[in-house]
Amino acid sequence: IMKNISFFPLLALLLCIAGCSQTAKQNSEGFKVYQVDLDEKVNPFKKVFAKAEIIPLETTDSSLIVWMNRVIPKGEKIFIHDGWTHKLFVYTKEGKFQHQVSRYGKGANEYISLYDCVMDEENDDIYMLSIFGRIKKFSKDGICKQNMELPPRPHYYSMELLGDKYAALWSCLEPEEGGVLVIDRFTGDTIVSDWHDDRMFDNQCHKPFHCYDDKVFFGTALRRQIYEVTTSGLVPAYLWDFGKDNIRDGQLEYYLNIETSGERNNKVIDDIGTEFLPSYMHSNFQNSQYAYVSLRLERGMRPALTHVFYDKSSGKPFVFDMLDGENCKMNNPLYFGEDYLLTDVLYENRETYKSILPESEYKKLEAILEDDNPCLLKLYFKK
Repeated sequence: IMKNISFFPLLALLLCIAGCSQTAKQNSEGFKVYQVDLDEKVNPFKKVFAKAEIIPLETTDSSLIVWMNRVIPKGEKIFIHDGWTHKLFVYTKEGKFQHQVSRYGKGANEYISLYDCVMDEENDDIYMLSIFGRIKKFSKDGICKQNMELPPRPHYYSMELLGDKYAALWSCLEPEEGGVLVIDRFTGDTIVSDWHDDRMFDNQCHKPFHCYDDKVFFGTALRRQIYEVTTSGLVPAYLWDFGKDNIRDGQLEYYLNIETSGERNNKVIDDIGTEFLPSYMHSNFQNSQYAYVSLRLERGMRPALTHVFYDKSSGKPFVFDMLDGENCKMNNPLYFGEDYLLTDVLYENRETYKSILPESEYKKLEAILEDDNPCLLKLYFKK
């Protein structure tokens, strides 16, 4: 739906709509506007979370984790994709290492460059996405059941399963090409090619999808509109409105007028965290209670995040930078479910979590050594 449509008249209309709404009301375009004042901070353990737990991940020579890219709880198991080593590990729900799913290589039951992975909830099949344009489907025991070549593209970054037949795929491309593909995940046929935006705006976000209520949603770093991905294209679902902290009118058009992509990219990066580009959206999630977005205020591997939980029933947003209101940082969610979320805890920050953890849980962190795997932080939502 985005091809040959100018973003800027649409964006102006959306801003106008957002300015007229005090709560998340259905507007004439059929989607909701979530209005948030980022200055109104809360203590999340009084408003959002009920309790916190630690899951230490067993460290062995066969299970060394560098960077957790995706976490998938499934029954008594937790599947963890390491985005640095391109491995998929299986742990018990208590953090005991079980095994690795398949191996790196070119053999029948091996894979190359595992950039993302998703699980089919119906039959426990695991779909592994290569950045180079291939999907391999494995059983949870590591047996390859399908090897599919994707339409030729420079790269593939992210995927989600769409219904029982399709998959949504993300590539950060030039406006002439569709960044979002919907394919038949059994034949590889392209069903939809959508999203035509400037690549320099999109390359801040390599994980633009999230799932909720058996639907797939899509949102990028500098566009506050969130879309539902369908087999007919992208359909507006809801819009974030941060008031005075929105990107100023005309700013993205100003970047587009910079002649070369390299200069445009450098200017966008330089402006992050300034009055011109106050923040960009890092991740979006949903459950029946909340719409969530994390906002990055600066560049870097692990910059500070502002977290927004928008209560869908009351229309009230809960905004915080720190879990205890002081110095306990919450990293980006790696899993966002109906009852809890999961994120990681790094060794160098472990002492800051003492303020939010029961003594028995904090002792798990105290036992962690510097060379051990990171831990998972399990935060239960207040109901």
